[in-house]
Amino acid sequence: MSNNEIIFTDEFISIPLTDIKKKIIDDGYFYFEKALSDRFIREIENEISVYRFSMNENKPTGTFTIGQYFFVDLLKISKSFYKYVTSQFVGNLCGSYFGENFRLKALRYYETFGNFHMQWHTDNKTDREFAEIPGLIFIFYVSDVDDGEFQYVEGSHRWSNHKAYNDFSDEFIRQQYSNDIRSFKGSKGSLIIYNTYGVHRAKPSRNSSLVRKSVFFQVDGDVGNSEPIYLNTPYHTNKQPWVEQFLGFGLNQSYKPFPSSNVASLPISIMRKSLSLVFNGMIINLLKRNKLTRKFSKRFKSLIFSFLKK
Repeated sequence: MSNNEIIFTDEFISIPLTDIKKKIIDDGYFYFEKALSDRFIREIENEISVYRFSMNENKPTGTFTIGQYFFVDLLKISKSFYKYVTSQFVGNLCGSYFGENFRLKALRYYETFGNFHMQWHTDNKTDREFAEIPGLIFIFYVSDVDDGEFQYVEGSHRWSNHKAYNDFSDEFIRQQYSNDIRSFKGSKGSLIIYNTYGVHRAKPSRNSSLVRKSVFFQVDGDVGNSEPIYLNTPYHTNKQPWVEQFLGFGLNQSYKPFPSSNVASLPISIMRKSLSLVFNGMIINLLKRNKLTRKFSKRFKSLIFSFLKK
């Protein structure tokens, strides 16, 4: 069984590559409901759940910004994701679209929460500025999405580069292009591929409990640079000629990691949990070092350890 058969549904695989490419060239995007198999989505969910968020543990972990959560080290922890990005479908589409020179620029699993307002924007940029670099972005839903869905301004890939900036106001889009906005509600496994020059966003939602789960990767039609990309080497089993260039072997990767985050961007609930972990860790540390008291029996200490580790 090929990677394509494991990852993609039969209905999606049967679509001619030329049709997908033409749709992206003409409208700026391609969308297909249930393109990824249920088995593949389950594998991605299971692999990511192990590395949600941790403190002072020697393992990959996620990060929070205001309104979103990100896990960027998918190629460290997910063999399923490696098979997906190096699949025959991805290689063939990128080769047809860009020619010989194309490269993975960025990747991430991310969650978008309710009450988060994302600005309309394009992705043809580096960590420093607007960039005239052609690119494609692949996004698939890891959860069913009936609110806060991805939105794209159809045809915007043809005019956005005339502006020489990446961000657009709600008012500008509403006044000039309201009839061209396309919204993509869909089931988990739905796939969107779009031109990085296209104007897009996650539709704002007032549902405070909303969590939209997605996986993203960006391919540039240029091999010059990328965000830092780390690969778990046993995963690297695809030896087709295009793959090592695609993954950036021996190439520059000096763009700043995305997202930029710090303690202040942690949600209050995570801050509370973190403070609790720090407090519990401090008590356990003191007990182990006999700094707190030397009079507790070993059994009493073990009970305290068990309680604090819950």
